[in-house]
Amino acid sequence: MGRRRNPQEYSPEEFDSVVAMIRSDKGLQEDIERITGQSLEGKTPRELFDVFRTIQVVTDVQATVVNYGRARQAVRQTRIDMDLDPANLPPDAARYVAELQAKVDDERAQRLRAEERLKAATSRNVLTLPAGTPTRKAVGQ
Repeated sequence: MGRRRNPQEYSPEEFDSVVAMIRSDKGLQEDIERITGQSLEGKTPRELFDVFRTIQVVTDVQATVVNYGRARQAVRQTRIDMDLDPANLPPDAARYVAELQAKVDDERAQRLRAEERLKAATSRNVLTLPAGTPTRKAVGQ
C-alpha cells in the first residue's frame, strides 16, 4: 500500500477528472451516497474531491485487511499441513514458515496503520474544509 497523497499533490487535471467522473456517473453518485450516508447534491468540487479521498482511505483499509487475512491463513494452513511444531520443522520448511510469519506480521502492521488512518479520516467531517485550505484555483497554480 502506497503513501496517501495530500490534496495539493494532485494535479489540476486529476482534480478535474475526479470531479467530472463523480458528476457524470449517476451510479457512482448513488454508490458514494450509500457509502457516506450523505447526499452529493449541491456539493462543491472541493467537497466532491474530499469525498473521493476519504473513500480511497476506506478502500486501502479493506485491501490491507484482506491481505492480512490471506497471509495469516497461509501460515495457519502451512502449520496444519506440516503437522509439526515450528521449532521441529526441517530447515527449508522452517524458513518458509518464518517468511510467511514475517509476511503476516508485516500485513498486520499495515492493517493497523490503515485502521488508524481510517479512524482519523472518519473522526472528522471530511466535507468541511479546514481553515487555510487552498481553493482549487490555488492548488493548480
